[in-house]
Amino acid sequence: MAGGGYLVHKGTRDNDAINVYRCPECGTRFLSVIDIDYDYENGFMHKTGVDLEMDIETKLRLHKPDDDRRFDMVRSICAGKRVMDFGCGYGGFLKNIKRIASECCGVELGKEEREYVGGIGIKCYKDIDESSGIFDVITLFHVFEHLSDPEKWLNKIGQHLRPGGTLIIEVPNADDVLLSLYESEAFADFTYWSAHLFLYTIKSLTMIIERCGKFRIVSPGQMQRYPLANHLMWLAKGKPGGHEKWSQLDSAGLDREYENKLKELQKCDTLFFVLEKIP
Repeated sequence: MAGGGYLVHKGTRDNDAINVYRCPECGTRFLSVIDIDYDYENGFMHKTGVDLEMDIETKLRLHKPDDDRRFDMVRSICAGKRVMDFGCGYGGFLKNIKRIASECCGVELGKEEREYVGGIGIKCYKDIDESSGIFDVITLFHVFEHLSDPEKWLNKIGQHLRPGGTLIIEVPNADDVLLSLYESEAFADFTYWSAHLFLYTIKSLTMIIERCGKFRIVSPGQMQRYPLANHLMWLAKGKPGGHEKWSQLDSAGLDREYENKLKELQKCDTLFFVLEKIP
């Protein structure tokens, strides 16, 4: 036991000295060390991530399906609004949103990413407090799990959102079926990363938001980013990419039914929360 949790995995994919624990009450998976001074400014994400050898255009192509999916999910919320993407990376989502928002900007610690986003004509700040004015919508796509003090950040981000404004949080699910039911060791070795300080459950993310007291949960949703073929590859071969290698298994109907069953079990790979700032 450590910090109120029990050990679920020794080491992360990039640091053997950091272990992963799970809270028995809410299911959050958290690291044994969360106060590391990560050098995000100079590319820590890419030095330890899965896109180590990729150039920027390749990274953008890799993330385009997610950027397009997110745009489709939030376009009605963002149309004609002032939008900030917190942790925007290379701005793939912002390039989509720019077409429909009244104004948009990004916040990004990575210097290379900020410069790229600025180069495509979208304002991008290193610190949220450098931005001006109040926003109608703020998005955090796979960012919240990197923040060491989530309640503090919810309060800080809330200061930049108008009363009644929308905050969208997308994070990995600690109850991902590959971890919690299939217990794939290969997937655990791959997905636990020193940059992911917390992996939340529906219950634990709800608890944090309610403790903050600034937001009302409009939709505590979940979704499945990767299809059945991806999971079959993890179970059969212990590696990702099944949906690319085994394209003969592609079936929108089959994947939809699989996602519906995972939703029923609350074991999709991704949580997608829509919040409203309490006036």
